[in-house]
Amino acid sequence: MDFVYDMTVDPDAPNNTHAFALAMVGHNKSVLEVGCAIGYITKAMVKRGCKVIGIEIDPAAAALAEEWAERVVVGDIDRGEVWNQVDDESFDVVLCGDVLEHLRDPLVALRSAVHKLKPDGVVVASFPNVAHGDVRLSLLQGDFAYRDLGLLDRTHMRFFTLETIRELFEEAGLLVVDTKRVIVPLFGTELEIKRENVRQSTVDEILADPEAESYQFVMRAVRDNGTQAVAALARRVSELTDQFDHEGVRSAIVRQDLRESSAANAALHEQVANLVRHIEALDGHVAGLDQIIAHLNGALAESEQRQRALLATKSFRMMAPLRRGYGILRTLASPKGS
Repeated sequence: MDFVYDMTVDPDAPNNTHAFALAMVGHNKSVLEVGCAIGYITKAMVKRGCKVIGIEIDPAAAALAEEWAERVVVGDIDRGEVWNQVDDESFDVVLCGDVLEHLRDPLVALRSAVHKLKPDGVVVASFPNVAHGDVRLSLLQGDFAYRDLGLLDRTHMRFFTLETIRELFEEAGLLVVDTKRVIVPLFGTELEIKRENVRQSTVDEILADPEAESYQFVMRAVRDNGTQAVAALARRVSELTDQFDHEGVRSAIVRQDLRESSAANAALHEQVANLVRHIEALDGHVAGLDQIIAHLNGALAESEQRQRALLATKSFRMMAPLRRGYGILRTLASPKGS
């Protein structure tokens, strides 16, 4: 039997919803997995020492997930009675991976999830971003066609942006403390918007929003204990994580610096080779040429060391997706209006 939501999970994959969620869940945790499907995430969590109880609406999928879960409760998350079947449990983590957008009332479900947490437990959830630039361009072209998967999955009943997700968490008594983004460049989603059909001025306006290429958000949230200090700290953490992720966009410029560094190294190699050939032609008549060669080779080694250091920086390593072509990179790097 084929299932729509069946996939392989790579915990080390870059720019990947499942990898982000697994990192937020952690190791050796008790987990309530809401909407566990056939258990592909369940399996990955169990391999990390977690004990998982699942909730799944599809009995056939639940039967497959039971291979990995401690048990799977079959029922509709939108109906309150399914939560009563795990009433005696408390969990380190409640995981809602691409689930809440499929519900009639995600707030009620999220509040129910909070009641299943230990006092220091967390909720981890992922959401598609309806404000992705491709959706905006699709609307500008008069199109909002549903698809089997993706941003406009035909089974989505709710649509979220970054701000409305955070508002949902707050209403459920949670504070977001970590946000990760899966980035898909403009014109790179399943919506198949054609670049040649869009004016550059429109592209520039859309890309002025730092979330325009955020395809999915993965968030970790803790209980709101009601103190202003904790709420303020959570907001500051969110601001810092946003800034950190947005640096991934700006650090695309590092790639250009790397290209320029590589070009400089190639030119330096050629310089050294030419000088060596020239020196050899002089047949040793000029004193101190060995020192000159050593100095040039040292300069080359230093340049290569700088390049390796650039490759090792966190800002470079965090850039999983190839964001855009060189022209768009330069547009992002240039000051507005230049």
